[in-house]
Amino acid sequence: MAREYYYLIAGLPDLFIDQDRKDFNFVKLKNEIKENIHPDDYKLVETLFLEYDNENFLNSILNHNQEFSPLGKFPQDLFKEFDENLKEFPEYIQKFYSSIKGKDDETDEEELDNNLHYSDKVEKIPEVKFQELFYAYVKRSENRFLKEWFSFLLVYNNILAAINARKNAIDISPQLIGGGELIESLSRSQAADFGLKNEIEFLDPILQITEQTDIFERERRLDMLKWNMADELTTFDYFNINKILAFLVKAGITYRWSKLDSKIGAEMFDKLVADIRKTYELPKEFEQ
Repeated sequence: MAREYYYLIAGLPDLFIDQDRKDFNFVKLKNEIKENIHPDDYKLVETLFLEYDNENFLNSILNHNQEFSPLGKFPQDLFKEFDENLKEFPEYIQKFYSSIKGKDDETDEEELDNNLHYSDKVEKIPEVKFQELFYAYVKRSENRFLKEWFSFLLVYNNILAAINARKNAIDISPQLIGGGELIESLSRSQAADFGLKNEIEFLDPILQITEQTDIFERERRLDMLKWNMADELTTFDYFNINKILAFLVKAGITYRWSKLDSKIGAEMFDKLVADIRKTYELPKEFEQ
């Protein structure tokens, strides 16, 4: 049976009382949630937050960039002595690091192919290879929301990469994560919708949004598409960990905009509070 977090979810808006809408403290929110959920459920939160660990890894190890997000699981000190601490990191990071150091096993490529259903062998850029290992890792999660969320993100990111590659007249194939029929269509189709209009329900909105010339408006609308998808994936979740995970997805979007644009960040903040208040206004069929 899934654990229910009635009081935590009902009380989430109260966590914002001392928050400045222009300076959303996402680290504090994450720590508050950690203190109020079961350790096994917090492991799911850490999986959701792996994107920040990925950024820290790529910045620190691959790009030698000093930027570091405090939202990941692994502290900055571990990255400073990375070789000594390699075993502390998830297996996909270990595999990728070993591969760029020329220490990878011959079976790694075959395992990756099986996990992501390759149809072709294409030489990918290092960042894409890393993402392929990451998605192969997270798709093994037993949590429904995480499986569906990362499946959505994989398709979403591939579509955006294909659109951007097409607009800039560069080879699409090395930019795409994984393989299969979707990648085949994105790589080779000359149709405006890549021949996928009837296959992906959110393709049309993405195509329309990417025609937007205002950069901030385009990014805002893309983030709202992800926001709405997090809601859609938890339509019938009310007080369980999936609702908290979806809330954290939206909180992450809010946090991003609080850094990019104070006005939009404040609007996202208000919407986040309003959305979570609706959570504990149960549908009528639950009132009986």
